[in-house]
Amino acid sequence: MQDARVAAMFGRDRAAAILAVALVWLVYAFTFWTMRQACDTCGVTLLVLGVGACVVLLNTAAIAAMIRHYRKDRDAIYGTDLYYLDQARAMRRRGNA
Repeated sequence: MQDARVAAMFGRDRAAAILAVALVWLVYAFTFWTMRQACDTCGVTLLVLGVGACVVLLNTAAIAAMIRHYRKDRDAIYGTDLYYLDQARAMRRRGNA
């Protein structure tokens, strides 16, 4: 039973992380698209593009590393969360909370 809950929690967290990275890419793309004329005027288009690419690539790499780490240690990471969630649920049932 707990393994299914761990898998479900990991799946939700992975989906949220992927969505967050996709949103970061979209925000950076939108920002560059709207600011491209100003960048061209100032002559910093390549600089802005390079810095933005570094930021999104490093963010993507960090999230990918986090997902790999969570996949490897998910029983320990989510097991602790589930233990305390089960304890809180038991206390509510007993009327202690």
